[in-house]
Amino acid sequence: MHKTKSCLILAVCTLFIGAGAVNQGISGFLLASPFMVGFIFTLKDFSLKVKISCIAAVIIFSIPLVWNQEENKMIYPWLGTEFIAECGWEAITFEQGFTGYEYDTLVPQGADIEEQYVVSRRSVSCDGVWKLTRVFVLHPDLGTLYYPVFSVDGYEATMSGHQLNDAFSSKLLKHSQIDSSYDLQSSWTENWSLLMMWPVLPVYVFTGVIGIFA
Repeated sequence: MHKTKSCLILAVCTLFIGAGAVNQGISGFLLASPFMVGFIFTLKDFSLKVKISCIAAVIIFSIPLVWNQEENKMIYPWLGTEFIAECGWEAITFEQGFTGYEYDTLVPQGADIEEQYVVSRRSVSCDGVWKLTRVFVLHPDLGTLYYPVFSVDGYEATMSGHQLNDAFSSKLLKHSQIDSSYDLQSSWTENWSLLMMWPVLPVYVFTGVIGIFA
């Protein structure tokens, strides 16, 4: 019975460790750390052979999830696919201290931008096909904002998730399968990563109970 309980704890810890591995939020793997500690602590009840086997299994299980996440198709399944752009785009090089990244920024011509931070700009060819090469995330105001990076006219350029949503809405950019920046991440890894919200679970439970009796 004790071993069964220990195995169950190991399984739960592994589940949360995996959630931390795919978490694209600001906490990253941090909130999975207690489960890593719990995993190691629970192994004390097992033989050395089982300990080594379990640790090796978790490492092997985690490597495909954490390896080069910006170009990981398990997390961003639309990598390598093509987006169709209408005419009227330009690629602007801003000061890196302004954007926080090294890529050119894709914006519609005539868009309102912070001109004082512009280093250079160039027009993007009309009716181009943009290939999604990677996705990175930034965390303004503790949120999660996806930045798709496209191969455009022989160079790489990006835009924020908000700008991507606006481009989809205005039909300046199209994709055959997605129409929102939130679709860039695979649904199963996004849903899995929600386990990293476990610290606020008591708040949700308390709010739910209050709502029932209000």
